[in-house]
Amino acid sequence: MSPSLSTPNTSLTPTSPGRWVITEFGKPSVLRWEAFDPMAALSAGGVLIRILIAGIAGVDNIQRVGGYPHPLAKEPGFTPGYDLVGEIVALGDAVPKGREMNIGDRVAALSIFGAHATHIVLPHEEVMKLQHEDDLLKTCALPLNYMTSWGLLKHSGVDLQPGSSILIGSVSGGLGTAMAQLVKAFDMGIKMFGTCSPSKFDYVRSLGVEPLDRNAPDLVDQVHALTNGKGVDVAYDGVGSEKSVQDFLAATKQDIGKVVVFGVMGAIAADGSKMLSKVDEILETILQPPRISFWALDIEYPKKKEVVEFFALVEKVREGKLDPVVAKLMRLSDAVEAHELLIHGSAIKGKMLFVVEEELAKSHGI
Repeated sequence: MSPSLSTPNTSLTPTSPGRWVITEFGKPSVLRWEAFDPMAALSAGGVLIRILIAGIAGVDNIQRVGGYPHPLAKEPGFTPGYDLVGEIVALGDAVPKGREMNIGDRVAALSIFGAHATHIVLPHEEVMKLQHEDDLLKTCALPLNYMTSWGLLKHSGVDLQPGSSILIGSVSGGLGTAMAQLVKAFDMGIKMFGTCSPSKFDYVRSLGVEPLDRNAPDLVDQVHALTNGKGVDVAYDGVGSEKSVQDFLAATKQDIGKVVVFGVMGAIAADGSKMLSKVDEILETILQPPRISFWALDIEYPKKKEVVEFFALVEKVREGKLDPVVAKLMRLSDAVEAHELLIHGSAIKGKMLFVVEEELAKSHGI
């Protein structure tokens, strides 16, 4: 086994490659660790990456319970893990020289599947090359959380001019935190309100957001009181239930305010075991264009011109103008616990990450 395949990692097989597999749709306990040979998966146009950091996100929960709308997620047997930062350890013979990729390069990727592992093979077109000195933890927060939040602000069909106001649901979570930080980092001049639990009010204020109790019965009245009776221009809802959408719509400006739904977490059973209904059926019930719409990240963006926007965020991190909040670092061996936190993560503020390389884990005290 080559050194790049046996470099110590934080998984259940610390000196050999492996990956977490969803054996059946259900609670976090359905996850199983299995060994695999990543070199066997290397295609002609592929890049074999040794994963250093892997993201943990609500979409992993949706995949595990069987609610993710993708052909590869229709049946159990796949590896979750949507985003990663890693190091190239092998290149397929057909990777174009113009990509200027070399063994040892640091890269980021929106993998969609497969990042909760020690290694992954991805098409070269989906790999985004970094500078070796880029902060691994902060950069790993960007491909999913910060690019999704960027898209919600810039590509979701709303026109947020300076002076606009927005309401962000679950603002203390990974996406809400990212959205608030992006508004400030890019000087968008947007007034922000956000829902969260009272224990997170100070944290949310530190993001430049006026916090509101997510369970307050008079939430809509509070928003109107804070906006001179008008309501906000746009409200962003990650729960995606009929009640949450109608409440958020009522909190927007009469007749012209918009709600952008970006998640359907309200459709997952309380114990994280299943989707309570089909996603498309839920969306058909709650969406009312043009005022209530759904937006999701274009998972093909690394191949398109929008990749320039990703590197614009990377540059803000390099300049110190964007400081992604990392809520919790975990070892790859703790995947079941990580998924439990996705269900019950009331204490989570920002992005959770697996530190996959053992040396990195030790340097961060985990």
